[in-house]
Amino acid sequence: LGLFLMAAKFTSESRRKLALVIGIGDYENVRKLKNPQNDAKALSSLLQRIRFTTADQQSDKTLSQLKHVLVDFEESVQSNDIVLFYFAGHGVQWEVCIQNFTVVSY
Repeated sequence: LGLFLMAAKFTSESRRKLALVIGIGDYENVRKLKNPQNDAKALSSLLQRIRFTTADQQSDKTLSQLKHVLVDFEESVQSNDIVLFYFAGHGVQWEVCIQNFTVVSY
């Protein structure tokens, strides 16, 4: 059992943990929200404490800027990474294509 736990610990610690946390509260054509930026900041802080590498603060970006942020983040992901994506803001549908991601439950 001890050897298994050491192997599990080594495996999880040797994998990069990446997070993209986005908080959008300032919108042009819909009601502005008060808390998404605060929620994103709080979650980023928490994730950093558990050794996630978080992207720079991604708050109140335009659609064009968000597309670049998403592409840059996707290109930074490697095959063995643990990846977390979080969005706080209005739930407006936008077509997104995510390929080659495996969902792993622990």
